[in-house]
Amino acid sequence: MSEGPAEPPVSHLAAEIYHSIASTAIDQNVVISPLLLEASLALLYLGSDGATAEEFQKLLRLKQRFPSNAKMANYYAAELANVTGDADTHFELQNRFLIQPQSGSSGADLAEDFQKIAQTYFHVTAESLNMEHSEKLRRHIGEHILASAGGGHWQSTLVESSPAAKLLLLLAANLHSKWFLPFSAYRTGLYEFHSNGSLDSSKPVAMLFDDDMFVKYAELRELNARAIELPYEHAEELSMLLILPNQRDGLSQLENQLRGIDLGTLQQSMQMEGVQVLLPKFNIDFECSLRQPLKQLGFEEIFLPSANFKHLHPAGQLPVCDVLQKLRINLNESGSGAEPTRVAAEYKPIVISNSSRQKFFRADHPFFFAIRSENITYLMGHVVVL
Repeated sequence: MSEGPAEPPVSHLAAEIYHSIASTAIDQNVVISPLLLEASLALLYLGSDGATAEEFQKLLRLKQRFPSNAKMANYYAAELANVTGDADTHFELQNRFLIQPQSGSSGADLAEDFQKIAQTYFHVTAESLNMEHSEKLRRHIGEHILASAGGGHWQSTLVESSPAAKLLLLLAANLHSKWFLPFSAYRTGLYEFHSNGSLDSSKPVAMLFDDDMFVKYAELRELNARAIELPYEHAEELSMLLILPNQRDGLSQLENQLRGIDLGTLQQSMQMEGVQVLLPKFNIDFECSLRQPLKQLGFEEIFLPSANFKHLHPAGQLPVCDVLQKLRINLNESGSGAEPTRVAAEYKPIVISNSSRQKFFRADHPFFFAIRSENITYLMGHVVVL
């Protein structure tokens, strides 16, 4: 696989999955990773054959997006390297394929070529594991996978206990970042945040504040919203795009409108401006199953007992039982990562001066965000409650 990376392709599959999850988690902070999901599905395609491979090709539009499997592998390798190789802004990744062979089988090793491609190009480790007992599986995930991506435990129901052959995908990431323009900790203070856009559920929360930050900004009249772009300290111009509905209860409508909008095109329309920025500190630790959203988009073969993954494991027929994501982001003055704990009493209220001539972005109610480079969305989510 010596060919260079493909031209940045466009895929809306992960964005559709995000909107499927966000529309049912309207009272919960959400984050998913389009890149990690699409890269993992592309890797699964390389391990598949027959009707299972055809399903991947069709739904991921692989033939239209990549001239060869080598181009595809190099493309994802380059994008994953972009967010794992930088000292200032990077993801701690622990992406794992857990495979349970058929009960009574020899538990033969995974295909050597597949293992090599998974680790070298996709940052994925594959291992054989008995998943018959949920508690043992949960402990294995916490101690051997999540511990290497910032810690934590898997809380929700895992796969059904059974001795049948199956494949479980677990995608875990923790963002560590530094703003290119950090906020001053001395200006962080308390300001009312209206959870779920409600006047009845507001409370003072710690807010980052800058009265005149020079960043990209746009008033999106067609979306009844406004946007800013906060750059990270990163060689590849990674940034956080934040889109705030003008109405406190406007997030659901905004996210529905965003389904048909290319975020890269939206960002290109933004201009550098002096902006008054008010943004809550937040901490998201979000886990979810992507099985149902994937099935809603047409993935069927991969979940059937006849799923053909003969290039991945000698078991051959190896249905995917679930695709799980566990993502963490802790936004603060310097970017994202660990910080000293402060109690609300240590903050003073923020007093805002209004000017009819000044651009402003005051995220005192639910908003959407995406962490992107020019062509790729690494994370996307929303903040609705603090």
